[in-house]
Amino acid sequence: MLKKSILLLAFLFVPLAASASQLPEYPFIHITGSAMQFVPPDLGELDFEIVATNADPAQARATVDERIAQIQALVQEQGLPAEDVMLRDVRQSIKEGSQVYDVRCSVHLNVRDLSKWQAIAGGLVGMENLDNFATDFAPADKEQVEMELTNAAIKDARKHAEAMAAGFGRKLGPVTGVSTGALKNLSNAMGLFASDFTNRSRAGSPKRMEKPNIASVAALRFAVQVDVIFRIK
Repeated sequence: MLKKSILLLAFLFVPLAASASQLPEYPFIHITGSAMQFVPPDLGELDFEIVATNADPAQARATVDERIAQIQALVQEQGLPAEDVMLRDVRQSIKEGSQVYDVRCSVHLNVRDLSKWQAIAGGLVGMENLDNFATDFAPADKEQVEMELTNAAIKDARKHAEAMAAGFGRKLGPVTGVSTGALKNLSNAMGLFASDFTNRSRAGSPKRMEKPNIASVAALRFAVQVDVIFRIK
């Protein structure tokens, strides 16, 4: 079910001024339509680090190698393909002002079957020396979801624009401008631009998670906004 949030801005006869030279030279309605939907994910990604510290760098490296072997055994048990498990180079450094060595290895897992997520995440929670977790999820048909939301947002904008035009005894004319997100130049010229709406809420980066919480999988919020200018008759 789509949840809609609408910002409506209507201008019938807009006088041209030097400070608003980008405004259309005809009666118009400027309207924003939006659509939102929660979608269950199908794919997951998990990033974390293996971190070991020791005064003896060989001991720290041995700890990291031991965790790598445990992680490989876990993912093999769950049937993850080898190409979906990425181990980056082991890095060694010495902590500033001390004689303690820090050895790290970054791990990235692609989980294309989320029925395996709980077993993998649960196994990692029980391991020591793991830190800096980040998770990311996506639906398998992300492009289709965004396309459907864009269509819904466009219909949303047209429906409310038609109602507004009718309220002034007018009819809606053709579209003369459309954009995903706000038409900034036009909105700024009219002094009505609000920049706090996120066009696509899934355009972010992986979410940092505390280790006990990495097993949680929640529905994803997708939102699309379109800005439209309709000529009115």
